[in-house]
Amino acid sequence: MKKSFITLFIILAGIFSQSFAAVDQEIYEDYMDIISGNCVIGDYQDAVKYLDKLITLDPQNKDFKKLKDLLYQLGTKNQRSFITGYNADLDKAFAYIKQGDRVSAGNILKDATKSGNFWVYSYLGDFYRENRDYPQAVAAYFNAYQLEPSFTQALLSIAVCYLEAGQYEAVQEPIKRFIYFNQQCDLAYAIRAKAYLNMRQLNDAETEIVTALALNNDEEYQLIHAIILYRKGNYAKAINILTKLSETLQTSDVFKFLGLSYLGKKEYSNAMLNLDKAIILTNDDKELNQKYNETRELIKNINITKLQEEERQEVKNIYEEKPAQKTLEKENPTPVPIPEIKEETQDSDNDKNNKKSKKKKKKH
Repeated sequence: MKKSFITLFIILAGIFSQSFAAVDQEIYEDYMDIISGNCVIGDYQDAVKYLDKLITLDPQNKDFKKLKDLLYQLGTKNQRSFITGYNADLDKAFAYIKQGDRVSAGNILKDATKSGNFWVYSYLGDFYRENRDYPQAVAAYFNAYQLEPSFTQALLSIAVCYLEAGQYEAVQEPIKRFIYFNQQCDLAYAIRAKAYLNMRQLNDAETEIVTALALNNDEEYQLIHAIILYRKGNYAKAINILTKLSETLQTSDVFKFLGLSYLGKKEYSNAMLNLDKAIILTNDDKELNQKYNETRELIKNINITKLQEEERQEVKNIYEEKPAQKTLEKENPTPVPIPEIKEETQDSDNDKNNKKSKKKKKKH
């Protein structure tokens, strides 16, 4: 379905023909929805990314290439987006936002809704969402969608509001309707995966994030997948993903869930090492602080238990050695020393008498 704004954008560009035989019409319209939406908010770089996908599908289409050249020109630093130049109220609101005067910006956006312009409601929704006023943001996005039903981006924004507000059940309806019109949007599947994850519907969450990864192997999606695997108790796969991820994405969540996965495998040293890194990167995560203290206490108790076991073993060894020594002494008693007996020669009676007579002669 083409948006009325897309038609306007194409007329202004003046470069598109009406025949796109090489590209499926539905795919063309979906991509052009995304391209025009990005152009409206001035995100020309992302618009070029989706235009490149169209060029891949139809390399011979000169109109696509001309539009790409135009987007490069629009992407210069001083170029305003089309919508802010087209709508004076939005232009003023953005000027106030750049100055840091969000109160004045909000007042202008509220007053501008009287015009019934769906873009005004969309930006008003963004304003409320940034201020975490989610009920007002949802109402503004819904008004934008009612004014322009082909503006399906409003449905995605509503889903994001519910996700950030913790209303995970409420995410399902708007994201379902958005995906119906935008089946190749990886972000939509990732949002639904986060909702299912928080609802503890882990199998559904994994299905959604695998779909998102198939469309875009984004690092954030890899992290979500690893968290789902950790929650499912598949610690080995979670560790594999997170270890590779930690080489390029060194955030608190990466090290936190890497540490928790090691803790699940009872590899306490690796768990403590990674939880330490996570603590350094943030100090306002209650779950992280709790798990960190639990792991530290667990390692401490393990070391104490190990030391006590070693001491008990030493005492046991001592008592086992003494009975063994006594048994050995009984089997092989120490021999009692035998005194040396000197041999005495018995003299004959004549010899005795001769000795006596000799003694008498000496006296005389």
